[in-house]
Amino acid sequence: MGVKKRIGDKKALAASKINWSYIAGFLDGEGSVVKNGETDYRISIPQTNEEVLKEILKFTKVGNICQVRKRKIHWKESWIYFVARQEDVLFFLKNVYPLLIVKRNIVRKFIPTIAGIVTTARKRKLNLQKKIKACKLLRENRLSYRAIGKKLKIDHGYVRRMILYK
Repeated sequence: MGVKKRIGDKKALAASKINWSYIAGFLDGEGSVVKNGETDYRISIPQTNEEVLKEILKFTKVGNICQVRKRKIHWKESWIYFVARQEDVLFFLKNVYPLLIVKRNIVRKFIPTIAGIVTTARKRKLNLQKKIKACKLLRENRLSYRAIGKKLKIDHGYVRRMILYK
């Protein structure tokens, strides 16, 4: 008689072999890439096996997993792996794009748009950091919030918040 393999052992074996091809197969088969609002994109992969999603999360190092509430008592428990942060969505899609079959054309259209969103967000963040630095420097030179606001052409209340909270 042969040795019986337990299901858990197969899951462990599958989990140890996770790569972008495996993840692309999941995305092609069960996942979705959707536009969420005006400028956000989201990736989601639903699954009844939480361990597989945990391994995907561990491999990609981006996204989250949440449990889906059962709407009918006889349904299995399920989870969704999702990526919503735009930089992470771009990273994820760039890695799976060459390996996709079914969703390849959709992802090809989304990548340049998401790249533009990420670039714009980075520029905004950099400009905000520059403003915060300028506000703090001017405040160290004993200027009032109003004087800083006039000099930088921004609201004095906003100046105060940038100095105190950022």
